[in-house]
Amino acid sequence: MASVDGDAQDTVRLGSPGEVAAAVPHFFGFHPDASVVVLGLSRSQRDCRAAINQGMRIDLGSVQRGPAAFGRWMAARLVDTGANEALCVVYPPREGPTRISEYRRLVAGMCAPLRIAGVAPLDVLFVSEGRWWSFLCDRPQCCPPEGSPIDTRASAIAVLTAYSGLAVLPNRAALAAGLEPYASDMADRTRAACDAALNRLADARATADAETSMAIEGSVGATHDKTLDLRWEDVSRVWRLADSLCDVQVPLDRALTDEIVGELLVALTDVRVRDHVATWCGDDRSGQAVALGVELARRAVTAEQAAAAYSVAAWATWSLGWGAWSRLCIERAVAAVPGYALAGLIKQGLDRGIGPELVREAARGTARRLNEMYAEQLSSRAI
Repeated sequence: MASVDGDAQDTVRLGSPGEVAAAVPHFFGFHPDASVVVLGLSRSQRDCRAAINQGMRIDLGSVQRGPAAFGRWMAARLVDTGANEALCVVYPPREGPTRISEYRRLVAGMCAPLRIAGVAPLDVLFVSEGRWWSFLCDRPQCCPPEGSPIDTRASAIAVLTAYSGLAVLPNRAALAAGLEPYASDMADRTRAACDAALNRLADARATADAETSMAIEGSVGATHDKTLDLRWEDVSRVWRLADSLCDVQVPLDRALTDEIVGELLVALTDVRVRDHVATWCGDDRSGQAVALGVELARRAVTAEQAAAAYSVAAWATWSLGWGAWSRLCIERAVAAVPGYALAGLIKQGLDRGIGPELVREAARGTARRLNEMYAEQLSSRAI
């Protein structure tokens, strides 16, 4: 979470408009273009700190068609999430008017409904060609007419993004391209890795319990429409394998060998494994969950694997407030398996404007339930 005025241990402090402008691409995972970004702030009455609790990116063209109507819609969304202030950023199209004066009427139209609703615009910025201006301040000592440069290198959120193994992409199109499946040669490698993982599971199960062993034969294609019946010992082993990826000192995609990918993909269709990765969003591992979900989705060789992995990525990006990422992932999850339950749940939450903090709290609740289920299983086996 980002704090506009405060420095709690688990927050990143943003102390100036320039720092906000530098941080916005990291909130969404790409550099906005022809967009209006709105950050909802909840200011504490106790210590006057303001924390960002909502983030939205809207196409600039949609706002231009009805600034006042957009302002009313935006105000309702922010009030519903408990925001009492807002930070807005206008990004002009790369091929279009880049002067701040071209957008003053638009800003006035969308800000009036905010003030009426009791959501004060803390500032409205204009960002173009690596510089920022303020629509609400014209003092040359802090907001010079030529604009102020954005120092992306000094952004604390940039450091956190890099630590998570994520990259901020140049635009939304690059984001969409980065979610597409790999080429066919990667699919062949992954299919072989999944077959090997299935065979290892069959061998281990036969050794552990010859009488009740379940033979798992054939290629992954043969299991396309089947649910792999994992035992709790299999589930806990995959949990540990997935968690170990967060401890390595190299980017997650480089830590994923073919063998590990095969192990994770054949287990990911089990909701206990899928939901365990999603619980990373409750303990500050959302970035790792995004990276793992996207990488597994791009390497998936069955529709169920793709739907599960894209849904994990959608959940994790939702927990970060990256709505564009989340919706793109949901589209791919539903394309893989129409009616996939988790994808539908996430889409409903996004449409209703449920904020990232509630997603993170839900992830913590899921983690508790999974741990309780595992403890109960161990207890029943000990009796």
